[in-house]
Amino acid sequence: VPADVALCLYRVAQEALRNVAKHAAAAEVVVTLDVVESEVVMRIEDFGIGFDRENERSQPGLGLSSMAERVALIEGQFSVTTAVGRGTSVDVRAPLKGCPR
Repeated sequence: VPADVALCLYRVAQEALRNVAKHAAAAEVVVTLDVVESEVVMRIEDFGIGFDRENERSQPGLGLSSMAERVALIEGQFSVTTAVGRGTSVDVRAPLKGCPR
């Protein structure tokens, strides 16, 4: 994994796990990391209280925009799936340009 991609994934995971600890009231978190074709795919999924995406801007400190910006810098894709009472999933897909498998 290229150093810039590895650092991005580390920082996104760090922030996502910090968010879980601070906001989710989750008893369980699952982090998966896999290589699919020419991409590295990471998912951080909690089974906590979730949140309302419409009101996310009223909750300072979630860091979702900074995570999205980091992923954009490595030409990756970033998404968040959440609903009140249903937990949250943070997904990142990042290209592995020029990396041997």
